[in-house]
Amino acid sequence: MKIKWKPLIFLSCFINTHSNAQLIAIPSRINLEALEKGQTVKVFNKGDASLYLEAKLYRVENPGHTPESQTLIGEIPHPQMMFNPARMSLGPKQERDIHLIPLKSPEQETLYRLYITPVTQTRITGTSDEKKEMALTVGIAYGVLIHHLPEKSLQKRGWEYQCLKGKGIQLTTTGTVQSPFRHLKSHHKEHISETQNVYPGTPVTLPRIKKLTGKVFNEDVQIDCS
Repeated sequence: MKIKWKPLIFLSCFINTHSNAQLIAIPSRINLEALEKGQTVKVFNKGDASLYLEAKLYRVENPGHTPESQTLIGEIPHPQMMFNPARMSLGPKQERDIHLIPLKSPEQETLYRLYITPVTQTRITGTSDEKKEMALTVGIAYGVLIHHLPEKSLQKRGWEYQCLKGKGIQLTTTGTVQSPFRHLKSHHKEHISETQNVYPGTPVTLPRIKKLTGKVFNEDVQIDCS
């Protein structure tokens, strides 16, 4: 099942990759190559009260697009990435590692988001047939971005563009890793983001744009579809 946003029941509805009063999760972004071992996310409780944490991993199905479509890793028949542990308790000033476990080297760069959420267990009242327990968050969910890359020898760069008649410019990655476009300018009234990461298998369309300049892989980009 694919989702645009996998809902948790938030009391604080924010995603954060830095620190708050109690919880720190670092790093906020990880590059993991093929079957590389030893990559971890460190969580640290710097507060004076114990924390109960729940972690969930999602694969991003349309990287580079907004809103994102995400699939919970447990709903993927043959996942290429797992992690451990999914739940943990941290006492005051304690720290612990969440281990990333690659199961298969990807053919192309794949993007994941690991969410770490402080939770408490609360029983929902109702009739005897309706009673159930749900995890209610009591803090901020921390999002860690994970780039799962093919092995070094299979990492290929490449991109192309297509002029869409009356519709703009489409950017496509032809390699196995993302194409990081930077300093983009349209030279028209239409506003575009100065940065655009284009991932394999997910082309990006810039609507109504006819001329585009910028850089990708530190090389100049000049596109004219007028």
